[in-house]
Amino acid sequence: MRSNRQNIIGWQAQALTWLIVVMLTFLSNLQYDGPAQAGTFAINTTLFYAAIIYANATWLIPQFYYRKKYAVYILLLLLVLASSVVARTYLSLYIYNTWFATSKEQLSMRAFSFSAFSAVFILLFSYFFRLALNYFTLSKKQAAITAEKAQAELALLKQQLHPHFLFNTLNNIYYVAGRDSPEAADLIERLSGLMRYFIEEAQKEKVFLKDEIALLKSYIDLESIRMRYEMTVTFEIAGDINRITVPPLLLVPLVENIFKHGVDKRSRDNFAVVQLRVQNSKLLFSAKNRLHPTPGAGRGTGLANLEKRLQLYYGEDYLMQTKQEEEYFTATLEIPVDEN
Repeated sequence: MRSNRQNIIGWQAQALTWLIVVMLTFLSNLQYDGPAQAGTFAINTTLFYAAIIYANATWLIPQFYYRKKYAVYILLLLLVLASSVVARTYLSLYIYNTWFATSKEQLSMRAFSFSAFSAVFILLFSYFFRLALNYFTLSKKQAAITAEKAQAELALLKQQLHPHFLFNTLNNIYYVAGRDSPEAADLIERLSGLMRYFIEEAQKEKVFLKDEIALLKSYIDLESIRMRYEMTVTFEIAGDINRITVPPLLLVPLVENIFKHGVDKRSRDNFAVVQLRVQNSKLLFSAKNRLHPTPGAGRGTGLANLEKRLQLYYGEDYLMQTKQEEEYFTATLEIPVDEN
């Protein structure tokens, strides 16, 4: 609701701005022409301005300039300017000769020159308009990320640390403690670290990838002790992860999905392969598990929520895919990473 309201306010501000431009142009022409002629040419001029500004700011710059297609950008920009100048010149002359002229005027280079000068002048404003759009888009994105992050943290706390999970885990730790105290101590330490990570690290904008990996390993170990039969989970890491930072709790849903939807506790045939690779400033992550026929099973809500967070953090600069091949399910993620 808040995002929609911000969009409405943005369009209202733009509409108000263009209304002011129409009024100023009208008042400027009114000292030379009658109200009808001044109003007509004010609208025509404003449409000419808007065509250039919106074509460059909302289409050419994001679609071509930002994607480093400079030659195509320049070619299309020249085409937009030329077509706008020709259209404005002919339309202005047609309107004047049809409704307002006492004697018809002929097309002149002066009219083309005036329209061309105006086009170049307005083109400069289109770049300021693009910068303004970037600023407001970034502000809205940051606000949305903050809100979505808070919701995601709360959801993860509810899912992972709710009483059912804690009591089951503590019961299993108690059972292990009866047989082997050192192992029980290690499990308790892992649970403590997991809870501390959720409470402290999850509040940060970015965390080190190596800390996120440690969280995943602790989570896997704690989930594994709840299995009736031993489950093989292979965790493969490649590349230099020491200086890489990522948003917190971004990889957990992919691993969580394994234990929520890819495990049959009655089966001895459970397994999972988790792979993480850092290469060319990209983080490639995949989680693969065996499928078990479970009524009503489908794509987890955790993955759907993860995709929303990815869109907020990275826009279109990420790749997330899920695929099912025979008896296996694989979720893959590719995101850009920072090196500190």
